[in-house]
Amino acid sequence: MATSKYKSKSNSSSKLKYPLPSEQVSSYYFNLTPVMFDKFMEIRTLIYELSESDERIGEIEECLKWAEPSFLTPKTKSGSTIRIGKVDDSEFALYFNCKTTIAKEIAIEFPELNCDGRRALYLKTNQKLSKTKLIVCLKKALLYHKRKSMQG
Repeated sequence: MATSKYKSKSNSSSKLKYPLPSEQVSSYYFNLTPVMFDKFMEIRTLIYELSESDERIGEIEECLKWAEPSFLTPKTKSGSTIRIGKVDDSEFALYFNCKTTIAKEIAIEFPELNCDGRRALYLKTNQKLSKTKLIVCLKKALLYHKRKSMQG
């Protein structure tokens, strides 16, 4: 049984549009359930697509922070780190720096989402992700410093 699960994930990884950056990051993803793996890959792809479509974001660096996949904008420094992590088998979260206003903005703009207003947006693996809302949330983080400097 474990072999078939692994096999389907390795087939999935060979179809990834954006290759995994390291063995450590890969091993995190490949220890997820297949459903959660698919959700993480969906969000990961959105992050990379946003970076390609908006030069203000620039190149994405993907690494582990607090033992979870994290996305940074090292060249442009436009964004605040986005971390994605498993909460339990049915829930995962997008974590934002608690010293930013990102989670608070998401909680105000999308009260229907499960956002604590401080640092995390919680998502269920059995619910379809709203791509439109997710893009707005991800852009809030990926362009956080650009937005802040425009306001100041």
